[in-house]
Amino acid sequence: MKDIFDECNFKDLKLKSRIIRTGAWQRETEDGGYLTPVIYDRYEKMAKSGVGLILSEMFALDYKDRFFEYSANMNYKGFVKDYKELTDICHNYDVPVLGQLAFFYYDDGDNQKAEPNDLTIEGIRKLQAEVIMAAKKFSFAGFDGIQINMGNNFYLSKFTNPYFNQREDDYGGNTLNRIRIVLEIIKLIKKTIGFHVSCRINIEDVRKGGLTQEESLKMAKLLAENGADSIQITGRTISMKYDAKEKHIFLDYANKLAQEVDIPVILAGNLRDMEKMNEILNTSNVEFMSLSKPFVAQADFLADWKANGKGSSRCKGCNNCYSKKESRCFQYTD
Repeated sequence: MKDIFDECNFKDLKLKSRIIRTGAWQRETEDGGYLTPVIYDRYEKMAKSGVGLILSEMFALDYKDRFFEYSANMNYKGFVKDYKELTDICHNYDVPVLGQLAFFYYDDGDNQKAEPNDLTIEGIRKLQAEVIMAAKKFSFAGFDGIQINMGNNFYLSKFTNPYFNQREDDYGGNTLNRIRIVLEIIKLIKKTIGFHVSCRINIEDVRKGGLTQEESLKMAKLLAENGADSIQITGRTISMKYDAKEKHIFLDYANKLAQEVDIPVILAGNLRDMEKMNEILNTSNVEFMSLSKPFVAQADFLADWKANGKGSSRCKGCNNCYSKKESRCFQYTD
């Protein structure tokens, strides 16, 4: 029987459990980005509680991004020093950490909100270079890899989506062309830095003329074939058409994808009960699961689950932490 607290391999990383923490917003820094004791304390609680892998809060590329004021900052003078201390804390508990890059707008030098169709080839090269430089910064700060968020409603989800991308060059049209911008980034990161590259993707778009599940599976396979080390499943934050009463809304897709690629597939979304999570582990091909809001409600809840052999998160699913773009819980303060 598989268990969420199994030690396991995650491509090139060794994990103490199958549980992955996914960060969202960061509102508890000071003076433009410097980390506070509250943040260091949260990471230590998570790392020693039994989590297998930590995905950081979202980092935007620059200060003009739509969500920059709610995101972690990699462009302040103390970034490498602060985050090296943070990643060292996690590594002291043998927990790897990936830096999550998630930008909504892109400034190509001429237009700070350049759409995918607007980018020249020079603009595409500029974007790719900035993502690779972000990965380099993460490596200097001790991160074990990068997660490229090309899901939800972020910029790269639009670039890879036929609803938004009507380009007629090598970066538009068929599935391969629309994802080419990311595949080239992955290859360069693997060649120049050599650390873990994870990608977060939508299972579909729920727009007429948008990304379908069939196309999303093609994208995931292309990512795996071109150097991605893991894939996390997500969906757009609005207009989801699924009914989650009977089973997890992404489970069928994740189960199928895990059969068809040879890299780890991470199931995410509304996972709060250890018994249910172990049931998924033992009745599907899914081997890794991600939680976000439960870690906001209580950073070290996994310690209780591991000690008791069971447990449910105290997170009420109110979604205030996400919708209000806060890194704190509105129900609990301890």
